[in-house]
Amino acid sequence: MQVYFCFVAEFAGCRDRVRTLAYWKGLDFTDNIEFDLDGTVCEDVLKGQVRYYPEGVAALFPREPVLAELGIQSYLATPMTDRHGEVLGHLAVCDLKPMSFRESELAVFKIFGARAAAELERLHATESLRQSEERLAAILSSATDAIITIDTDHHITLFNQAAEQVFRCSAAWAVGQPFDRFLSASFRQLIAPIVDKDSMEAQQIWAPEGITAVRADGEEFPIEATLSPLRVFGKRFYTIILRDINERELARQQIHRLQADNLNLQEELRRRQRFPEMIGDSPAISEVFEQIDVVAGTDASVLLIGETGTGKELIARALHERSERRERMMVSVNCAALPSELIESELFGHEKGAFTGATAQRKGRFELADNGSIFLDEVGELTAQAQAKLLRILQQQSFERVGGSTTLHVNARVIAATNRDLAAMVKDSRFRDDLYYRLNVFPIRVPPLRERRSDIPLLARHFLHQFSRKLNKPVQGIEKESLERLMGYSWPGNVRELQNAIERATILARGPMLSITDPTFTQPEPMPSLEPSDGTLDAVQKSYILEVLAKCHGKIEGRNGAAAMLNLKPSTLRYRMRKLGIDKEASR
Repeated sequence: MQVYFCFVAEFAGCRDRVRTLAYWKGLDFTDNIEFDLDGTVCEDVLKGQVRYYPEGVAALFPREPVLAELGIQSYLATPMTDRHGEVLGHLAVCDLKPMSFRESELAVFKIFGARAAAELERLHATESLRQSEERLAAILSSATDAIITIDTDHHITLFNQAAEQVFRCSAAWAVGQPFDRFLSASFRQLIAPIVDKDSMEAQQIWAPEGITAVRADGEEFPIEATLSPLRVFGKRFYTIILRDINERELARQQIHRLQADNLNLQEELRRRQRFPEMIGDSPAISEVFEQIDVVAGTDASVLLIGETGTGKELIARALHERSERRERMMVSVNCAALPSELIESELFGHEKGAFTGATAQRKGRFELADNGSIFLDEVGELTAQAQAKLLRILQQQSFERVGGSTTLHVNARVIAATNRDLAAMVKDSRFRDDLYYRLNVFPIRVPPLRERRSDIPLLARHFLHQFSRKLNKPVQGIEKESLERLMGYSWPGNVRELQNAIERATILARGPMLSITDPTFTQPEPMPSLEPSDGTLDAVQKSYILEVLAKCHGKIEGRNGAAAMLNLKPSTLRYRMRKLGIDKEASR
């Protein structure tokens, strides 16, 4: 922003004083400072208000003489708030001359404030987790009772310092060993009915006397013990505490409380990184994330609507991973890539002898997805007969294999995706209206990349990081001019096209900064109209395919063919050309 001062600050132990975390002054970073807020230009910002004084700021705040002493003329600051709306600190810039910013620049500045707040909140959560783990480790190491945790196979997973002294062996040696080597006959009789019982209903048991254990050197000795079941991420464990019952009980309570705090903090960190598989924080993609959160935990059918390359399969995967079905398979089917005569066989399976070449019975994709999810990509390409069978599954959860008469029942959640206008296809009687309403229970529109341009730098740097490691190229960043070219391009191939562009540029890179030299991105392309003349998605597809075919001089296959540019198989492109009435010779 070409200003003289810039700093980011957080509250310093109370709400009326702040300390800087990073402070830029003139040409370099300077020492961090602390100051009281009373009477300062920052006071209202830390109450949650954006403040912008283009000039004369020193005269407006006479109680803050440092402004005049430093010669500060202008000031801009935005509060940093967490996801609950609580102010954490602020981001500010000042200058020795008047400042003038456009609305777009102010908006970008606020985005930086929001991202700084998210990072500060993450650091706070990480520090809380570290402190929790330190407290847990301190309790385990200082406890006078031996504390051991075992899994359902009787293998030791935790062995504290007191246990090392009791059993006369090191934790490094004990962890992973079967706990049975430390069990006497009486001790084994006590815990075997609980540990070996295949149930999550096991209760805590306490044996104050009458049992013994065996040290690593073979010595048998009397003990008092408790055994407590523990459940972590759905897996069973058991905590055994030996010796003093009073101190042991206190330690057990502290351990369970700290373990719960630890798990809660880890879960909080996972929520911070809501969708690590998808990059972006623009309003358009954030709305998609909110919709995923709302519907993922249900069994409702979801219809993903968006152009090719927008990441519909990633969203389908996110829906599955956040559902109760995540332990089972998510089966993906590209309906457009299957010949029409094989779609039914792929989806529903076939019996031996059902058709020529069917030499054995085969399960369909729906059977494989039982109790899981099935992702039907490009569902608009299904034949009328396949549409009817799909509707029956959605209504009755039953079907027959091709060539079979036995009715099979299946419980699979359907996530469908399309880049076509299904509503228009329903009007033209090319798609069943009853199936459309079944699939369209919860529609999610996946925005094209041109509607989330603020995500382009994030995505570009993410892909650069991936490919620089994969290709072993020491590329550290993207040139400013190249980034501007990427921002100005309309990306008809969306995120997939951007990924391919970054990979290609990384392969060609010769220095530490990535340079985009592809002539495709030399001049910013105008954004295509979002409302074609006839208002259909087919019209947009047809126009774009004709444009690509013209650039390729009608060539479909090969490295420089239209199919490669569109990230499609040649057979899929030919199929779409036939569907859209595109004649190859005319396209030349």
